[in-house]
Amino acid sequence: MLTTHSGLALVGLLLEKTRLSNRLNAISVPGRTYTEIANRDVAYAYIGLLCQGKSDFDHIEPFRYDEFFPEALRVTDVPSSPTLRQRLDLVAPDQNRGWQSVILEESARLLRTVHAPLTPMVLGED
Repeated sequence: MLTTHSGLALVGLLLEKTRLSNRLNAISVPGRTYTEIANRDVAYAYIGLLCQGKSDFDHIEPFRYDEFFPEALRVTDVPSSPTLRQRLDLVAPDQNRGWQSVILEESARLLRTVHAPLTPMVLGED
């Protein structure tokens, strides 16, 4: 299979080194008792878009029919652009106990796990 987004396989492997999947799925979505698409699938799909420099929700649509995208990210259901937008809008207000804190904690944990070197960047004084 030839694909322009083969780097997502590495992203998927890195995501598997985190507890992001379980932690996101454990968070209830405000105003919803049931969600057809798992929180992890929504988050992983959007991470996949961001890793390609795409932030518009509508950019998910071609990947809904792509074989490689869900396989690389281990996504069961690729959400539609309205689902992606609505879910992220619903969880955004709950920053302290919601997705934001989980993603920040798991990002820091991943950097420690893979021993990623962090180099400070000093901005010039103008």
